[in-house]
Amino acid sequence: MGGVSQPGDDWTLVVPVRGGPLSKSRLQVPRETRTALAEAFARDTVAALSAGAPMAEVLVATGDPEVERWVLQAGHRTVEDAGRGLDAAVAAGAAAARTGRVAVVLADHPALRPEEVRIALRAADGLALTVVADADHDGTALLTLPAGAGAQTAFGAGSAAAHERLGHQRLELDLPGLLRDVDDAASLATALRLGVGAHTTRALTRATLPGMQATIHTMAEDGSGSALLDDGLRVSLPPDSAVSSGLRHLRVGQRVSIELDEGGERAVRVWVVGIGPGESIA
Repeated sequence: MGGVSQPGDDWTLVVPVRGGPLSKSRLQVPRETRTALAEAFARDTVAALSAGAPMAEVLVATGDPEVERWVLQAGHRTVEDAGRGLDAAVAAGAAAARTGRVAVVLADHPALRPEEVRIALRAADGLALTVVADADHDGTALLTLPAGAGAQTAFGAGSAAAHERLGHQRLELDLPGLLRDVDDAASLATALRLGVGAHTTRALTRATLPGMQATIHTMAEDGSGSALLDDGLRVSLPPDSAVSSGLRHLRVGQRVSIELDEGGERAVRVWVVGIGPGESIA
Protein backbone atom coordinates (compact mmCIF):
# COMPACT_ATOMS: atom_id res chain seq x y z
CA MET A 1 0.00 0.00 0.00
CA GLY A 2 2.92 2.35 0.60
CA GLY A 3 3.56 2.63 -3.15
CA VAL A 4 0.02 3.71 -4.04
CA SER A 5 -0.07 7.40 -4.90
CA GLN A 6 -2.66 9.63 -3.31
CA PRO A 7 -4.50 12.39 -5.17
CA GLY A 8 -2.22 15.40 -5.35
CA ASP A 9 1.12 13.60 -4.92
CA ASP A 10 2.73 15.68 -7.68
CA TRP A 11 0.40 18.69 -7.66
CA THR A 12 0.55 22.26 -6.48
CA LEU A 13 -2.93 23.75 -6.27
CA VAL A 14 -2.69 27.45 -7.14
CA VAL A 15 -5.50 29.73 -5.98
CA PRO A 16 -5.36 33.42 -6.93
CA VAL A 17 -7.13 35.49 -4.24
CA ARG A 18 -7.54 39.19 -4.89
CA GLY A 19 -8.87 40.17 -1.48
CA GLY A 20 -9.84 43.66 -0.40
CA PRO A 21 -12.94 45.82 -0.91
CA LEU A 22 -13.02 45.49 -4.71
CA SER A 23 -13.57 41.72 -4.60
CA LYS A 24 -16.78 40.36 -6.13
CA SER A 25 -17.98 43.77 -7.29
CA ARG A 26 -20.89 42.22 -9.22
CA LEU A 27 -22.53 41.08 -6.00
CA GLN A 28 -24.92 43.95 -5.31
CA VAL A 29 -24.61 44.04 -1.54
CA PRO A 30 -22.93 46.51 0.83
CA ARG A 31 -19.15 46.62 0.54
CA GLU A 32 -18.56 45.05 3.95
CA THR A 33 -20.85 42.13 3.12
CA ARG A 34 -19.27 41.68 -0.30
CA THR A 35 -15.77 41.64 1.18
CA ALA A 36 -16.78 39.11 3.83
CA LEU A 37 -18.43 36.86 1.26
CA ALA A 38 -15.44 37.00 -1.09
CA GLU A 39 -13.15 35.94 1.75
CA ALA A 40 -15.56 33.15 2.72
CA PHE A 41 -15.73 31.88 -0.87
CA ALA A 42 -11.93 31.80 -1.00
CA ARG A 43 -11.58 30.04 2.34
CA ASP A 44 -14.12 27.37 1.38
CA THR A 45 -12.37 26.86 -1.97
CA VAL A 46 -8.99 26.43 -0.28
CA ALA A 47 -10.45 24.12 2.38
CA ALA A 48 -12.08 21.86 -0.23
CA LEU A 49 -8.87 21.69 -2.27
CA SER A 50 -6.81 20.82 0.78
CA ALA A 51 -9.25 18.14 1.94
CA GLY A 52 -9.62 16.67 -1.54
CA ALA A 53 -5.89 16.49 -2.22
CA PRO A 54 -4.16 16.25 1.17
CA MET A 55 -0.81 15.32 -0.41
CA ALA A 56 -0.80 18.43 -2.60
CA GLU A 57 0.56 21.83 -1.72
CA VAL A 58 -1.98 24.65 -1.71
CA LEU A 59 -0.37 27.88 -2.87
CA VAL A 60 -2.37 31.12 -2.72
CA ALA A 61 -1.30 34.02 -4.94
CA THR A 62 -2.29 37.25 -3.25
CA GLY A 63 -1.20 40.78 -2.50
CA ASP A 64 -3.59 41.24 0.39
CA PRO A 65 -2.14 41.01 3.93
CA GLU A 66 -5.42 39.79 5.43
CA VAL A 67 -5.64 36.95 2.91
CA GLU A 68 -2.02 36.05 3.62
CA ARG A 69 -2.81 35.93 7.35
CA TRP A 70 -5.61 33.36 7.11
CA VAL A 71 -3.80 31.31 4.46
CA LEU A 72 -0.74 30.95 6.70
CA GLN A 73 -2.95 30.17 9.69
CA ALA A 74 -4.52 27.36 7.66
CA GLY A 75 -1.04 25.91 7.07
CA HIS A 76 -0.64 26.83 3.42
CA ARG A 77 1.86 28.95 1.50
CA THR A 78 1.47 32.26 -0.31
CA VAL A 79 3.22 33.88 -3.24
CA GLU A 80 3.14 37.59 -4.02
CA ASP A 81 0.54 38.76 -6.53
CA ALA A 82 1.78 42.07 -7.89
CA GLY A 83 -1.71 43.09 -9.03
CA ARG A 84 -1.18 42.70 -12.77
CA GLY A 85 -4.20 40.45 -13.32
CA LEU A 86 -5.14 36.80 -13.07
CA ASP A 87 -2.68 35.51 -15.65
CA ALA A 88 0.23 37.16 -13.84
CA ALA A 89 -0.97 35.78 -10.50
CA VAL A 90 -1.21 32.26 -11.96
CA ALA A 91 2.24 32.61 -13.52
CA ALA A 92 3.66 33.62 -10.13
CA GLY A 93 2.08 30.55 -8.55
CA ALA A 94 3.33 28.20 -11.27
CA ALA A 95 6.85 29.60 -10.97
CA ALA A 96 6.83 29.12 -7.19
CA ALA A 97 5.44 25.57 -7.27
CA ARG A 98 7.58 22.88 -5.65
CA THR A 99 6.03 20.00 -7.58
CA GLY A 100 5.89 18.95 -11.21
CA ARG A 101 2.33 19.96 -11.99
CA VAL A 102 -0.01 22.84 -11.24
CA ALA A 103 -3.79 22.90 -11.01
CA VAL A 104 -5.40 26.33 -10.93
CA VAL A 105 -8.81 26.96 -9.33
CA LEU A 106 -10.11 30.47 -8.85
CA ALA A 107 -11.21 31.46 -5.35
CA ASP A 108 -14.96 31.63 -5.96
CA HIS A 109 -16.17 28.05 -5.64
CA PRO A 110 -17.91 27.93 -2.23
CA ALA A 111 -19.85 24.77 -3.18
CA LEU A 112 -16.72 22.81 -4.16
CA ARG A 113 -16.53 19.32 -2.61
CA PRO A 114 -13.33 17.45 -1.70
CA GLU A 115 -14.50 14.44 -3.70
CA GLU A 116 -14.83 16.66 -6.77
CA VAL A 117 -11.21 17.71 -6.33
CA ARG A 118 -10.11 14.07 -6.24
CA ILE A 119 -12.10 13.20 -9.35
CA ALA A 120 -10.83 16.21 -11.29
CA LEU A 121 -7.16 15.56 -10.50
CA ARG A 122 -7.50 11.90 -11.41
CA ALA A 123 -9.11 12.87 -14.72
CA ALA A 124 -6.21 15.22 -15.47
CA ASP A 125 -3.55 12.71 -14.42
CA GLY A 126 -1.24 11.80 -17.30
CA LEU A 127 -2.36 14.71 -19.47
CA ALA A 128 0.03 17.63 -19.92
CA LEU A 129 -2.49 20.44 -20.29
CA THR A 130 -6.19 20.32 -19.43
CA VAL A 131 -9.08 22.71 -18.91
CA VAL A 132 -12.48 22.21 -17.31
CA ALA A 133 -15.05 24.79 -18.40
CA ASP A 134 -17.39 26.33 -15.86
CA ALA A 135 -21.14 25.76 -15.71
CA ASP A 136 -21.70 28.45 -18.36
CA HIS A 137 -19.24 26.70 -20.73
CA ASP A 138 -17.38 29.99 -21.09
CA GLY A 139 -15.00 30.48 -18.17
CA THR A 140 -12.39 28.17 -16.69
CA ALA A 141 -13.23 26.15 -13.57
CA LEU A 142 -9.95 24.18 -13.48
CA LEU A 143 -6.74 24.50 -15.46
CA THR A 144 -3.73 22.20 -15.29
CA LEU A 145 -0.24 22.87 -16.60
CA PRO A 146 3.39 22.06 -15.84
CA ALA A 147 5.03 23.90 -12.97
CA GLY A 148 7.78 26.42 -13.61
CA ALA A 149 8.29 29.83 -15.12
CA GLY A 150 6.78 30.86 -18.43
CA ALA A 151 3.23 29.59 -17.88
CA GLN A 152 0.84 30.90 -20.54
CA THR A 153 -2.79 31.26 -19.54
CA ALA A 154 -5.77 33.25 -20.81
CA PHE A 155 -8.16 33.94 -17.94
CA GLY A 156 -11.07 36.28 -18.54
CA ALA A 157 -14.14 36.21 -20.76
CA GLY A 158 -14.14 33.15 -23.03
CA SER A 159 -11.17 31.63 -21.21
CA ALA A 160 -12.23 28.00 -21.68
CA ALA A 161 -11.98 28.26 -25.46
CA ALA A 162 -8.88 30.44 -25.19
CA HIS A 163 -7.16 27.79 -23.09
CA GLU A 164 -8.08 25.14 -25.64
CA ARG A 165 -6.38 27.27 -28.28
CA LEU A 166 -3.29 27.27 -26.06
CA GLY A 167 -3.29 23.47 -26.22
CA HIS A 168 -5.26 22.49 -23.13
CA GLN A 169 -7.46 19.41 -23.58
CA ARG A 170 -11.02 20.05 -22.44
CA LEU A 171 -12.29 17.60 -19.82
CA GLU A 172 -16.06 17.10 -19.54
CA LEU A 173 -16.72 16.51 -15.85
CA ASP A 174 -20.07 16.46 -14.03
CA LEU A 175 -18.88 18.16 -10.86
CA PRO A 176 -21.44 20.87 -9.97
CA GLY A 177 -19.49 22.46 -7.11
CA LEU A 178 -16.35 22.79 -9.20
CA LEU A 179 -18.21 24.15 -12.20
CA ARG A 180 -20.21 26.76 -10.27
CA ASP A 181 -18.15 29.86 -9.68
CA VAL A 182 -19.95 32.73 -7.94
CA ASP A 183 -19.88 36.21 -9.43
CA ASP A 184 -23.42 37.52 -9.00
CA ALA A 185 -26.72 36.95 -7.22
CA ALA A 186 -27.95 34.25 -9.60
CA SER A 187 -24.78 32.15 -9.33
CA LEU A 188 -24.79 32.60 -5.56
CA ALA A 189 -28.36 31.27 -5.47
CA THR A 190 -27.24 28.24 -7.48
CA ALA A 191 -24.30 27.61 -5.14
CA LEU A 192 -26.60 27.81 -2.15
CA ARG A 193 -28.85 25.16 -3.67
CA LEU A 194 -25.80 22.91 -4.12
CA GLY A 195 -24.67 23.57 -0.55
CA VAL A 196 -21.81 25.87 0.40
CA GLY A 197 -18.96 25.41 2.82
CA ALA A 198 -18.75 26.39 6.46
CA HIS A 199 -17.10 29.78 5.91
CA THR A 200 -19.73 30.94 3.42
CA THR A 201 -22.51 29.63 5.64
CA ARG A 202 -21.20 31.66 8.56
CA ALA A 203 -20.73 34.77 6.43
CA LEU A 204 -24.30 34.54 5.19
CA THR A 205 -25.72 34.19 8.70
CA ARG A 206 -23.99 37.45 9.67
CA ALA A 207 -25.07 39.34 6.55
CA THR A 208 -28.29 41.05 5.63
CA LEU A 209 -28.66 40.33 1.95
CA PRO A 210 -31.22 42.24 -0.08
CA GLY A 211 -33.11 40.46 -2.79
CA MET A 212 -31.64 40.29 -6.26
CA GLN A 213 -32.19 43.48 -8.20
CA ALA A 214 -34.28 43.39 -11.35
CA THR A 215 -36.20 45.52 -13.84
CA ILE A 216 -39.77 44.76 -14.88
CA HIS A 217 -39.60 43.63 -18.51
CA THR A 218 -43.18 42.74 -19.46
CA MET A 219 -46.56 42.96 -17.75
CA ALA A 220 -49.93 41.44 -18.72
CA GLU A 221 -53.41 42.52 -17.66
CA ASP A 222 -53.69 39.58 -15.24
CA GLY A 223 -50.60 40.78 -13.32
CA SER A 224 -48.22 38.18 -14.71
CA GLY A 225 -45.08 39.18 -16.53
CA SER A 226 -41.33 38.92 -16.57
CA ALA A 227 -38.31 40.72 -15.15
CA LEU A 228 -34.67 41.02 -16.13
CA LEU A 229 -32.13 40.42 -13.37
CA ASP A 230 -29.13 42.71 -13.43
CA ASP A 231 -27.01 39.88 -14.84
CA GLY A 232 -29.37 39.66 -17.85
CA LEU A 233 -31.34 36.56 -16.84
CA ARG A 234 -35.06 36.76 -17.63
CA VAL A 235 -37.39 35.33 -14.98
CA SER A 236 -41.16 34.92 -14.85
CA LEU A 237 -43.47 36.82 -12.50
CA PRO A 238 -46.65 34.96 -11.47
CA PRO A 239 -49.68 37.19 -10.85
CA ASP A 240 -49.45 36.82 -7.06
CA SER A 241 -45.70 37.37 -6.66
CA ALA A 242 -46.10 41.02 -5.59
CA VAL A 243 -49.32 40.75 -3.58
CA SER A 244 -47.68 40.08 -0.20
CA SER A 245 -45.57 43.21 -0.64
CA GLY A 246 -48.54 45.51 -1.14
CA LEU A 247 -47.82 46.11 -4.84
CA ARG A 248 -50.66 45.96 -7.34
CA HIS A 249 -49.58 47.84 -10.45
CA LEU A 250 -46.07 47.00 -11.52
CA ARG A 251 -44.97 48.80 -14.67
CA VAL A 252 -42.43 48.05 -17.38
CA GLY A 253 -39.06 49.58 -16.50
CA GLN A 254 -39.74 49.65 -12.74
CA ARG A 255 -36.81 48.69 -10.51
CA VAL A 256 -37.66 46.01 -7.95
CA SER A 257 -36.11 43.54 -5.55
CA ILE A 258 -36.90 39.93 -6.29
CA GLU A 259 -36.68 36.52 -4.61
CA LEU A 260 -36.62 33.43 -6.82
CA ASP A 261 -37.84 29.88 -6.32
CA GLU A 262 -35.46 26.92 -6.07
CA GLY A 263 -35.30 26.60 -9.85
CA GLY A 264 -34.02 30.16 -10.15
CA GLU A 265 -36.41 31.01 -13.02
CA ARG A 266 -39.62 32.11 -11.26
CA ALA A 267 -40.26 34.86 -8.71
CA VAL A 268 -41.88 34.00 -5.40
CA ARG A 269 -41.76 37.57 -4.11
CA VAL A 270 -41.35 40.98 -5.71
CA TRP A 271 -41.05 44.20 -3.69
CA VAL A 272 -39.77 47.76 -3.71
CA VAL A 273 -37.63 48.87 -0.77
CA GLY A 274 -39.69 51.17 1.45
CA ILE A 275 -43.07 50.05 0.13
CA GLY A 276 -45.30 47.46 1.77
CA PRO A 277 -45.28 45.44 5.02
CA GLY A 278 -41.98 45.52 6.88
CA GLU A 279 -40.37 47.89 4.41
CA SER A 280 -39.13 51.02 6.14
CA ILE A 281 -37.26 53.77 4.33
CA ALA A 282 -35.62 54.97 7.54
